[in-house]
Amino acid sequence: MIVKGQANSSPQELLAMGDKALASSELEEAVNLYHKGLEGIHGDEVSNIVTAISLATNLGTSFSELGKLDESIQAYNQGLAHYRENVESLSDLITRKDATMIAAQASFFLGMVYEDLGSTEKAANAYSYANSLDPLHWSSLANLGALLQDHLKQHDEALLAYNKAYDILVQKSEEPTDAPEHPQYILAELQYRIGNLLMLNAADRKCALVDSPDQQVSCRELANHAMSLALKYDPNHEAAKHMLASLTADATMKRASNDYVKSLFDDYANKLSAIFIILYENLSLQNGLSHVKSLFDDYANNFEHSLVQELGYNGYERLRQSFDDVFVGSTPVFNTVIDAGCGTGLAGDQFRNISNVLIGVDLSEAILMEAEKKRPHLYNETIVGDISQVFSQRANAIDLIIAADSYIYFGDLEQLFAAMKKGLVDGGYVAFTLENVEKEDQQLLDKTKPDWRWKLTASGRFAHRRKYVEEMGFQHNMEMVHYHSIKSFRSENGKGVDGHIFIFQKKQAYDKQEL
Repeated sequence: MIVKGQANSSPQELLAMGDKALASSELEEAVNLYHKGLEGIHGDEVSNIVTAISLATNLGTSFSELGKLDESIQAYNQGLAHYRENVESLSDLITRKDATMIAAQASFFLGMVYEDLGSTEKAANAYSYANSLDPLHWSSLANLGALLQDHLKQHDEALLAYNKAYDILVQKSEEPTDAPEHPQYILAELQYRIGNLLMLNAADRKCALVDSPDQQVSCRELANHAMSLALKYDPNHEAAKHMLASLTADATMKRASNDYVKSLFDDYANKLSAIFIILYENLSLQNGLSHVKSLFDDYANNFEHSLVQELGYNGYERLRQSFDDVFVGSTPVFNTVIDAGCGTGLAGDQFRNISNVLIGVDLSEAILMEAEKKRPHLYNETIVGDISQVFSQRANAIDLIIAADSYIYFGDLEQLFAAMKKGLVDGGYVAFTLENVEKEDQQLLDKTKPDWRWKLTASGRFAHRRKYVEEMGFQHNMEMVHYHSIKSFRSENGKGVDGHIFIFQKKQAYDKQEL
C-alpha cells in the first residue's frame, strides 16, 4: 500500500521516514518504507550507494526487531554486498568512510543475529569483518572474544580479541566507535575475562607480552595482574575478587562469598555474562530495546541447554541414583526436603516424587524466578538466602537435604556441616555432590601437603578430599552411608570434571537416663 506522500519520495526521503518509524517502533511501516527505498535505487550515484547500504542495514534491524531473523540476515547481507560491490567507486574519502562505518555496523548486527540463532562460527566471522572495516569497533572485538572463549574454545584467539578491545578503549588518540558512557565497567569485565583465560594455563606455563615477545612471564602472574586491574576499574566486581583470592590466597580462602555466587546465577538468569549486558547497553539505543530484551528472555532455556547438553552435566541424576542405592530400590518418602542451591530445579525435579514438602533455597532471586517458569509448582516454597542460615533456622525440622553442585562454593565445610546437623531431624539424610581433584593433582598434594583438605581450582570452585569430608561427618554426628566416585559429571574447557557423591545420615541422639 502506497501512503500519501510516499509515492514520489526519493530513496533518501524514504530512508529518513523509515528511520523515524523505526525509532517509534512502527516496525512494519519501517520495513515497508525501507523496501520502497531499495526499489527506488537506480544507477551508481554516490548518494545512492550510501543510501542503499543504509536502507538495507536498517531493514535488517527492523526485521530483527520483529523476530524475523532469516529476513534480517538477508537484509544485512544485501547491504554488505552492495558495499563490497561499490566501495571502490567512492573516490571521496569522507563518503567512503561513511559507507564503511555503516557496513561495519551492519556486519556487527549480523553477528548478533547469527549468535541469536546459535550460528557461532558465522557470528564470529561477522564480528571479525566488522572490526576489519572499523578498527575502532571495540564491541565487535569484545563479542568476538566471548564467542571464541565460551563457545568455540579458541582461547588464544579470544585473549587476543579481548586485548584489542581493551586497547581501543584505553587509548587516547582516537575516539572509539560508540564509546561507552561508563567504560570502567567494561574495562573491568574485559580484564576479568583476560585473567580467566590466563588461569586456564598450567601453573608452570609461560606467557609473553606483546611489546616484549622474547621475555617470558608466568601466565599466573599475568592473571593476577589482570584480576587486580579489573578490581581497580570496578572495586565491586565480585567474580574478580573471588578469582584474585584463588590466585593469591588459596590456603586461607574458606568459601566463595555469597555476593560472588549470587552474581554467578543472577548472570545465568539474565541471559548473558556482564560483558554482554554492558555491550548491549549501547546497542539498545541504535537497534531497539526489544531485541536486547528477547536475548535476555530466552536464556532460561539456554542455561539448562548449555549446562546439560553442551557441558554434559548429569550430577543431579547420579545423585538420585546413588540415593536410591542406599535403600536398595525401596526409597521412602520424606516429609520436609530442602534443595540447597536449587538453581532452576534440576535436582529438585529428581527428588519431587519422594518429597511431601519440597523447599528450594538459592541466593539468587532471579534464578528462583526462572525455576518457577521452567518447572511451575515444583517447589512448595522457595527461599532467597544463605543455605547455612536456612538450615540453622529450621532446627530439627528437615528430613532430607539435597545439594547438587552447590557445595562446591565452600572450601571449609565446618560451618556447613554444623548447620546441617542443627537442621536435620535425628535419622535425617543429606545427599550432595562435590568436585574431586585430578589424579595428578591428588598425587602432588599428597606428596607436598599430606594434610590437605580442599583445593581452590582455576574455575573458582573448590575440589574436596574424600578423607576430609568423612572427618567432617564424623565430627558432626553423621554417618556416611554411601560414597560414589563419579567420572566426568560435567565438562570444563573441554575436559571432564571428576567428582564424588556423599550421603550421610544424622545419628540418633540418646538422652542419658539414670537407671
